[in-house]
Amino acid sequence: MTLEVPVAPDQVGLIAGDGRSPLYVPRSWVAMAELGHVFVGRRDELDRIAAAMRHPGLSGAALIGDGGAGKSRLLAEVVRRADEERFHVVRACACQATSAVPFGAFAQYLPAALMDTAFNGNALRMAADALIGQSGGRDLLLVIDDAHQLDEASVALAFQMARHREAFVLTASRSGEGVPDPVADLCTSGLAEWIEVRPFTRDEVREILSTTLGGPAEGVLVQRCWDATRGNAFLLRELITAMLETGALTLAEGVWRGGDPLPVTSRLAGLVDKRLAGLTPECRRALELLAFGDSVSPDVLAALVSRAAVETAEARGIVKVERLGGRDRARLAYPLYGDVLRARAPRLRARRCREELADAVEAAEPGADDLLRVAAWRLENGVQPPAGTIAAAMRSAWSHMDLPLSRQLAACAVDAGKGVEIAEPLGYGLMFAGRPGDAEAQLARLGRPTRERERALLTGVRAFNLAFGLDSVSEAWLLLRAELHDLHGGEPRAELRALQALLHVFAGRCQTAVVLAEQVMAETPAGVRARCVAEVARGVALAFLRRPEESLAALAEAREHSLRWQGELPWLEIFIELGRVHACLLTGRFLEAQECATEGYDRAVARQFPFAIAWFCLLRGLVARARGEVREELHRCREGVAIARDHGNRGLLAVLLAQLAQGLALAGDVKAARRALAEADGLDQRSLWLLQPWIELARSWVAAAGNSPDAPAIAQKGAALAREFGAVGMEALALHDVARMGAPQHVLGRLRELAGQAGGGAVPLYAAHVAAAAARDGDGLAASSAGLERLGSPLLAAEAAAEQANCHRAAGDLAAASAAAARALRLAKSSGARTPALSALERPRLTRREHQIAELAAKGMSSKEISAHFVLSVRTVENHLQRAYRKLGIGDRAELGALLGLFQPAPDDDRDPAT
Repeated sequence: MTLEVPVAPDQVGLIAGDGRSPLYVPRSWVAMAELGHVFVGRRDELDRIAAAMRHPGLSGAALIGDGGAGKSRLLAEVVRRADEERFHVVRACACQATSAVPFGAFAQYLPAALMDTAFNGNALRMAADALIGQSGGRDLLLVIDDAHQLDEASVALAFQMARHREAFVLTASRSGEGVPDPVADLCTSGLAEWIEVRPFTRDEVREILSTTLGGPAEGVLVQRCWDATRGNAFLLRELITAMLETGALTLAEGVWRGGDPLPVTSRLAGLVDKRLAGLTPECRRALELLAFGDSVSPDVLAALVSRAAVETAEARGIVKVERLGGRDRARLAYPLYGDVLRARAPRLRARRCREELADAVEAAEPGADDLLRVAAWRLENGVQPPAGTIAAAMRSAWSHMDLPLSRQLAACAVDAGKGVEIAEPLGYGLMFAGRPGDAEAQLARLGRPTRERERALLTGVRAFNLAFGLDSVSEAWLLLRAELHDLHGGEPRAELRALQALLHVFAGRCQTAVVLAEQVMAETPAGVRARCVAEVARGVALAFLRRPEESLAALAEAREHSLRWQGELPWLEIFIELGRVHACLLTGRFLEAQECATEGYDRAVARQFPFAIAWFCLLRGLVARARGEVREELHRCREGVAIARDHGNRGLLAVLLAQLAQGLALAGDVKAARRALAEADGLDQRSLWLLQPWIELARSWVAAAGNSPDAPAIAQKGAALAREFGAVGMEALALHDVARMGAPQHVLGRLRELAGQAGGGAVPLYAAHVAAAAARDGDGLAASSAGLERLGSPLLAAEAAAEQANCHRAAGDLAAASAAAARALRLAKSSGARTPALSALERPRLTRREHQIAELAAKGMSSKEISAHFVLSVRTVENHLQRAYRKLGIGDRAELGALLGLFQPAPDDDRDPAT
């Protein structure tokens, strides 16, 4: 049950689930409680309606949208919010039953005698007068849902009243159904506002889920909800309700996750059945076939039902036909309909649908993707696919990241005696499905091929799985060396040497990796797979060796070449983006790093590739760390930890846990931070040793949060490890962390040395900040704060401003100290971080009277109004405001609101603490 509870005017509170936990909807949303279910709609569309109602030149508004887009709920919210002193609301009842009855939509508001009167001009005038007479002198608001079902008399009545400005007419219609001509005329003549009610975007679905559940939702859950409903508000509401009712959601590591398949409750099934009511049996059968077929050629579908049925379903907006890959494909407009139809289909009918689809597609010159679907349908019916198609279907399933189907086909392939031709889809498929142990066992069963090319391929996938799946790096190296000893062919050797270069990178031997990768590239022609892997290894190594321009150029070229091999080696993109994000992150291009990490995450989520999602969660967490966005860091690391824990990626799990510990430490939860760090240490990871400095830096911040004096020394160990790797950008970042923990004098010399080698970017800014902090130079710290803010790190800028404030205060310049402290608080406001510099900050102090006047000024009161309120002169009010501006480091009252909530007034009368 969901009930509305009173909260602040700019929010709507909801009590959901057990009726005890209040959830608050952000300012950008409008929430409604109706029939015990949560509905969320857009504030911008509501605001457009409200603006139209206030506009002196408008007398109507028409909402247009797909069925379930939220039109009816918006109308209900408008009625709920309508000012009762201004408006008298008349809600028309437009439906098929009244569409043939004159004035049927307004029957409940009109006298019975009028209903027996012939529909003519006199009847219209009498009906209008009757409605006006009930208004009590207030403005009439005519609200008409499903306007396309209005009877002619009601249409004429609404149109005439709007034309004569006797009422404001608010209508809602489905797109495709058409609106009554008079209503359309009102819009085209400029008397009414035409408002398209669009479906929710994926980001909006994410915010709705997070709001409804009271916590962040994992990317895959968001993607699946958006895919299933296509952003349809009605279906999204019902799907969320079904998930809550069935307990299909679980909370893991503080992130909401969903099970598979999506739940289908009797209520949800009944509502979908109602939406599909009135379809012919042939149309219904076409929908069932699409429910099992997902995406099918319209010609294949027409052969199984009829072309007329397919065209009718498309015209009704239930089926969409799109052009994909040069071919038309038919699919359900809302995939959630497919979930319901599959759940309701009896077992034998489901088998028949899959069998008919498989036979029809096979008979229609299928492509590679079609063969994959045929194999899936056959397997689900318990029929073994033909031996000749298993390998091709398996490769296709792997390239589409259909991991469950890939596992099924792998079992078929092994049973059919397939050999090394299935090694990569078999090994990678099991590894990325979270079964690296099974992958090694199955690959070992394939034996040792006689052909060198096949041996290299099998060895490569085994070594990759041993290193990055099982974290058995030493075994991976032994396997590669043993096989290289027996290989003589150029290309097979190049494959394994390129993989060696990649392992060198992640072992922290970046310079060795560059040399080996360049050797492979020199010996291998362009376009060959081994060269592409070598290009990736070289580009990632250069990113850590602080040659960002060279690294980004190398990775851009590798990315272009990798497109050809993406289906076989989908992990190439992960490592390319790892290099790109670090190249930007370690040189201070924080916003660019954020863009790279977010785009990669979105692609991984769209493909539902868990291994990649966990990696991009780590990258997004590292970017959030650099920017000081503690809440975002915690969210991404928790999501990544949940996935990595499920899929057994020990190395990745260790780095994610360490970053989670760092975020928890900055958030002030030291006990939880220590637990996460202890778990990371217990994994003793080796496959991602290149990222070990991040773990050491996380350890230093956990120590700092516990007030340990060893924190700077621990951070210096991280810097020393980075220096050993040749990762000078990471070394500079670690040395800067040492200074942030209160020991700038210990690292200044080395930072200046690194800054002298750098052409620009973050390192010179780090060195300047540390130099100013060591010298307690307030002006230098102000310049550093501005420079760090330009990098895209509000937290680093806030820390420099906090140090600046303390310098000014120690020098006796209290006004400058207050202004710098206010800047630090403003920058740190959204971070949620607790760092040594911010903890040592003394907040600005306004007198009680300054605070009172500033509060009223922030609310929009003029100086004259404030002077009357306090019985002061206008000049006195202005003097108080000017002193407040100086202390807060701002120029006018527009900035007051954001600052006043960050501190309390001084407990005195009118005395100025700055004097």
